[in-house]
Amino acid sequence: MRGALVIAVVFSSTAVAVGVSQYAFGLFIAPLEESFGWTRTEISASLSFAAVGGLSAPLLGRAMDRFGARPILVLSLVVFGLSFCLRPLMTELWHWYALSFMQFVTFSGLTVLPTGRLVAAWFPHVRGRMTGIAATGNNVGGLVMPVFIAALLVAMPWSEACVVIGIASFAVAGAAVLVIREAPPAAPAQARGPGAAGERAARAAPALPDRNLRETVRTRTFYAVLAAITLGTFTYSAILPHVLVHLVNKGMANASALTALGTLATAGICGKLLFGWMSERFGARRMMMSNLIGQAAFAALLAGAGHTGMLAVAAPLFGLFMGGFGALYILVVQESFGLRHYGSVMGLVNLGTAVSFGLGPLIAGASYDVTGGYGAAFLVVCGLFVAGAVSLTFARPRIRETDTAPQRPSPAGT
Repeated sequence: MRGALVIAVVFSSTAVAVGVSQYAFGLFIAPLEESFGWTRTEISASLSFAAVGGLSAPLLGRAMDRFGARPILVLSLVVFGLSFCLRPLMTELWHWYALSFMQFVTFSGLTVLPTGRLVAAWFPHVRGRMTGIAATGNNVGGLVMPVFIAALLVAMPWSEACVVIGIASFAVAGAAVLVIREAPPAAPAQARGPGAAGERAARAAPALPDRNLRETVRTRTFYAVLAAITLGTFTYSAILPHVLVHLVNKGMANASALTALGTLATAGICGKLLFGWMSERFGARRMMMSNLIGQAAFAALLAGAGHTGMLAVAAPLFGLFMGGFGALYILVVQESFGLRHYGSVMGLVNLGTAVSFGLGPLIAGASYDVTGGYGAAFLVVCGLFVAGAVSLTFARPRIRETDTAPQRPSPAGT
């Protein structure tokens, strides 16, 4: 029962963070424009602070390895909630930017870092499918949070709606305090994280020089995985935000395009469950290679299809593979490096998202300015997906039984 509650908390954290920050962002543009007179470009520029989440991830990951997932998750939820509760006090544009920085700085602590560590600790034998379930918080948040926030904005001013979002974040933080434990009580002491027993187990653990953090980041496998994940996350910055406009430009009616976007999001849920389960049978690395090739194929179909019927078919198929990437992202890091330094390694890998979220919108914008559409950008990203799949051929997972449990390193640890 406790394990199910742990999954529910990380699921909820991800749903709130992604649903509010990415899917529902546009709902606040018009109210802010009306209240302050800021331009849409000035308001939307705050999304650039998403890159800060990638830059801060190594610090949060290292802290999670030292102190456990619960304090990092609770801290991240509190910071996220405060960033919304303080918004009614805004009077200047720089206030909006400062609070947006605050919103994104702990983003990885709300999503991939605690999800990867806690799911693997509580469900080591079925972590593929359970990671898929937990990661569907991305998609469910994308489906639910915009509807919820739209209803709030009908019933109250935007400032009060922000406070409600903050309170929701605090509520999830409270649930995390009550529910989250580092591992089941029957798990080995080193899996339970911080505490004297965990420290003694960490000191007694056999030396694994190939799992030393400093050695890990010097391996070919680390850079292969870093390249694959960096290139794969262009799907979130260069394709997903522009799918709706692309479908309309291709001749779809607005209502049909919205329906297609909904099927894409729903297929994303199925993709996480499917690829999570398949990773247990065939390995996360192989499935991510297949996933990136699939994303490339169906993104190319989206780019080149000239018939609205073909677009309606391509959208959910692309969504299936795009959704699967969200689960494989976590699983391939676990498979390649184990869980001993999962937070630190995942934090370093997340640095790559600063590149994808920085360059992806530029690629899409240049495509539209030069060609009048996003098809060219989609094709460029297809090439990046293929390159990411190729890079994984250089990765060699090396998991040992003693290296599968997350733990807090000893004070002298690396």
